[in-house]
Amino acid sequence: MSDPITGGCHCGAVRYTLNSEPLWGGHCQCTNCQKFGSAGHISNLVAPKAAFDVSGEMSAYEYDADSGNRMTRYICKVCGTPIYGVGSGNPDGVVIRAGSLDDSSVFDAKAVIYTDSANDWDTVDAGLPTFPGMPQR
Repeated sequence: MSDPITGGCHCGAVRYTLNSEPLWGGHCQCTNCQKFGSAGHISNLVAPKAAFDVSGEMSAYEYDADSGNRMTRYICKVCGTPIYGVGSGNPDGVVIRAGSLDDSSVFDAKAVIYTDSANDWDTVDAGLPTFPGMPQR
């Protein structure tokens, strides 16, 4: 990896650095992501938690995801920008919101997940593999 990946919130109160390549990138159409994003899907990067450093005051919200995992989402306490999430299904990872990246060109979608919850009006790259839930490892 050459340079760290950086990002933060709209107002600048939260900043982060990722000192590794993302493990995966994709679009999620689960009903939780639709509500949290006020859109048809959210675009995410999955990365190692050990390589992620974040600063600033955030609010946390915990819930049970469609996957059955316990999730915590973190947003800027000042402007409300969604920054990242963590889940019980991958305790060593973080799920970073692609919209919070300083350089969005580092986002590379590999698939669309939870397509069984997709809205007809939310079209995503038809060339990407799709999964009705999470792809199995």
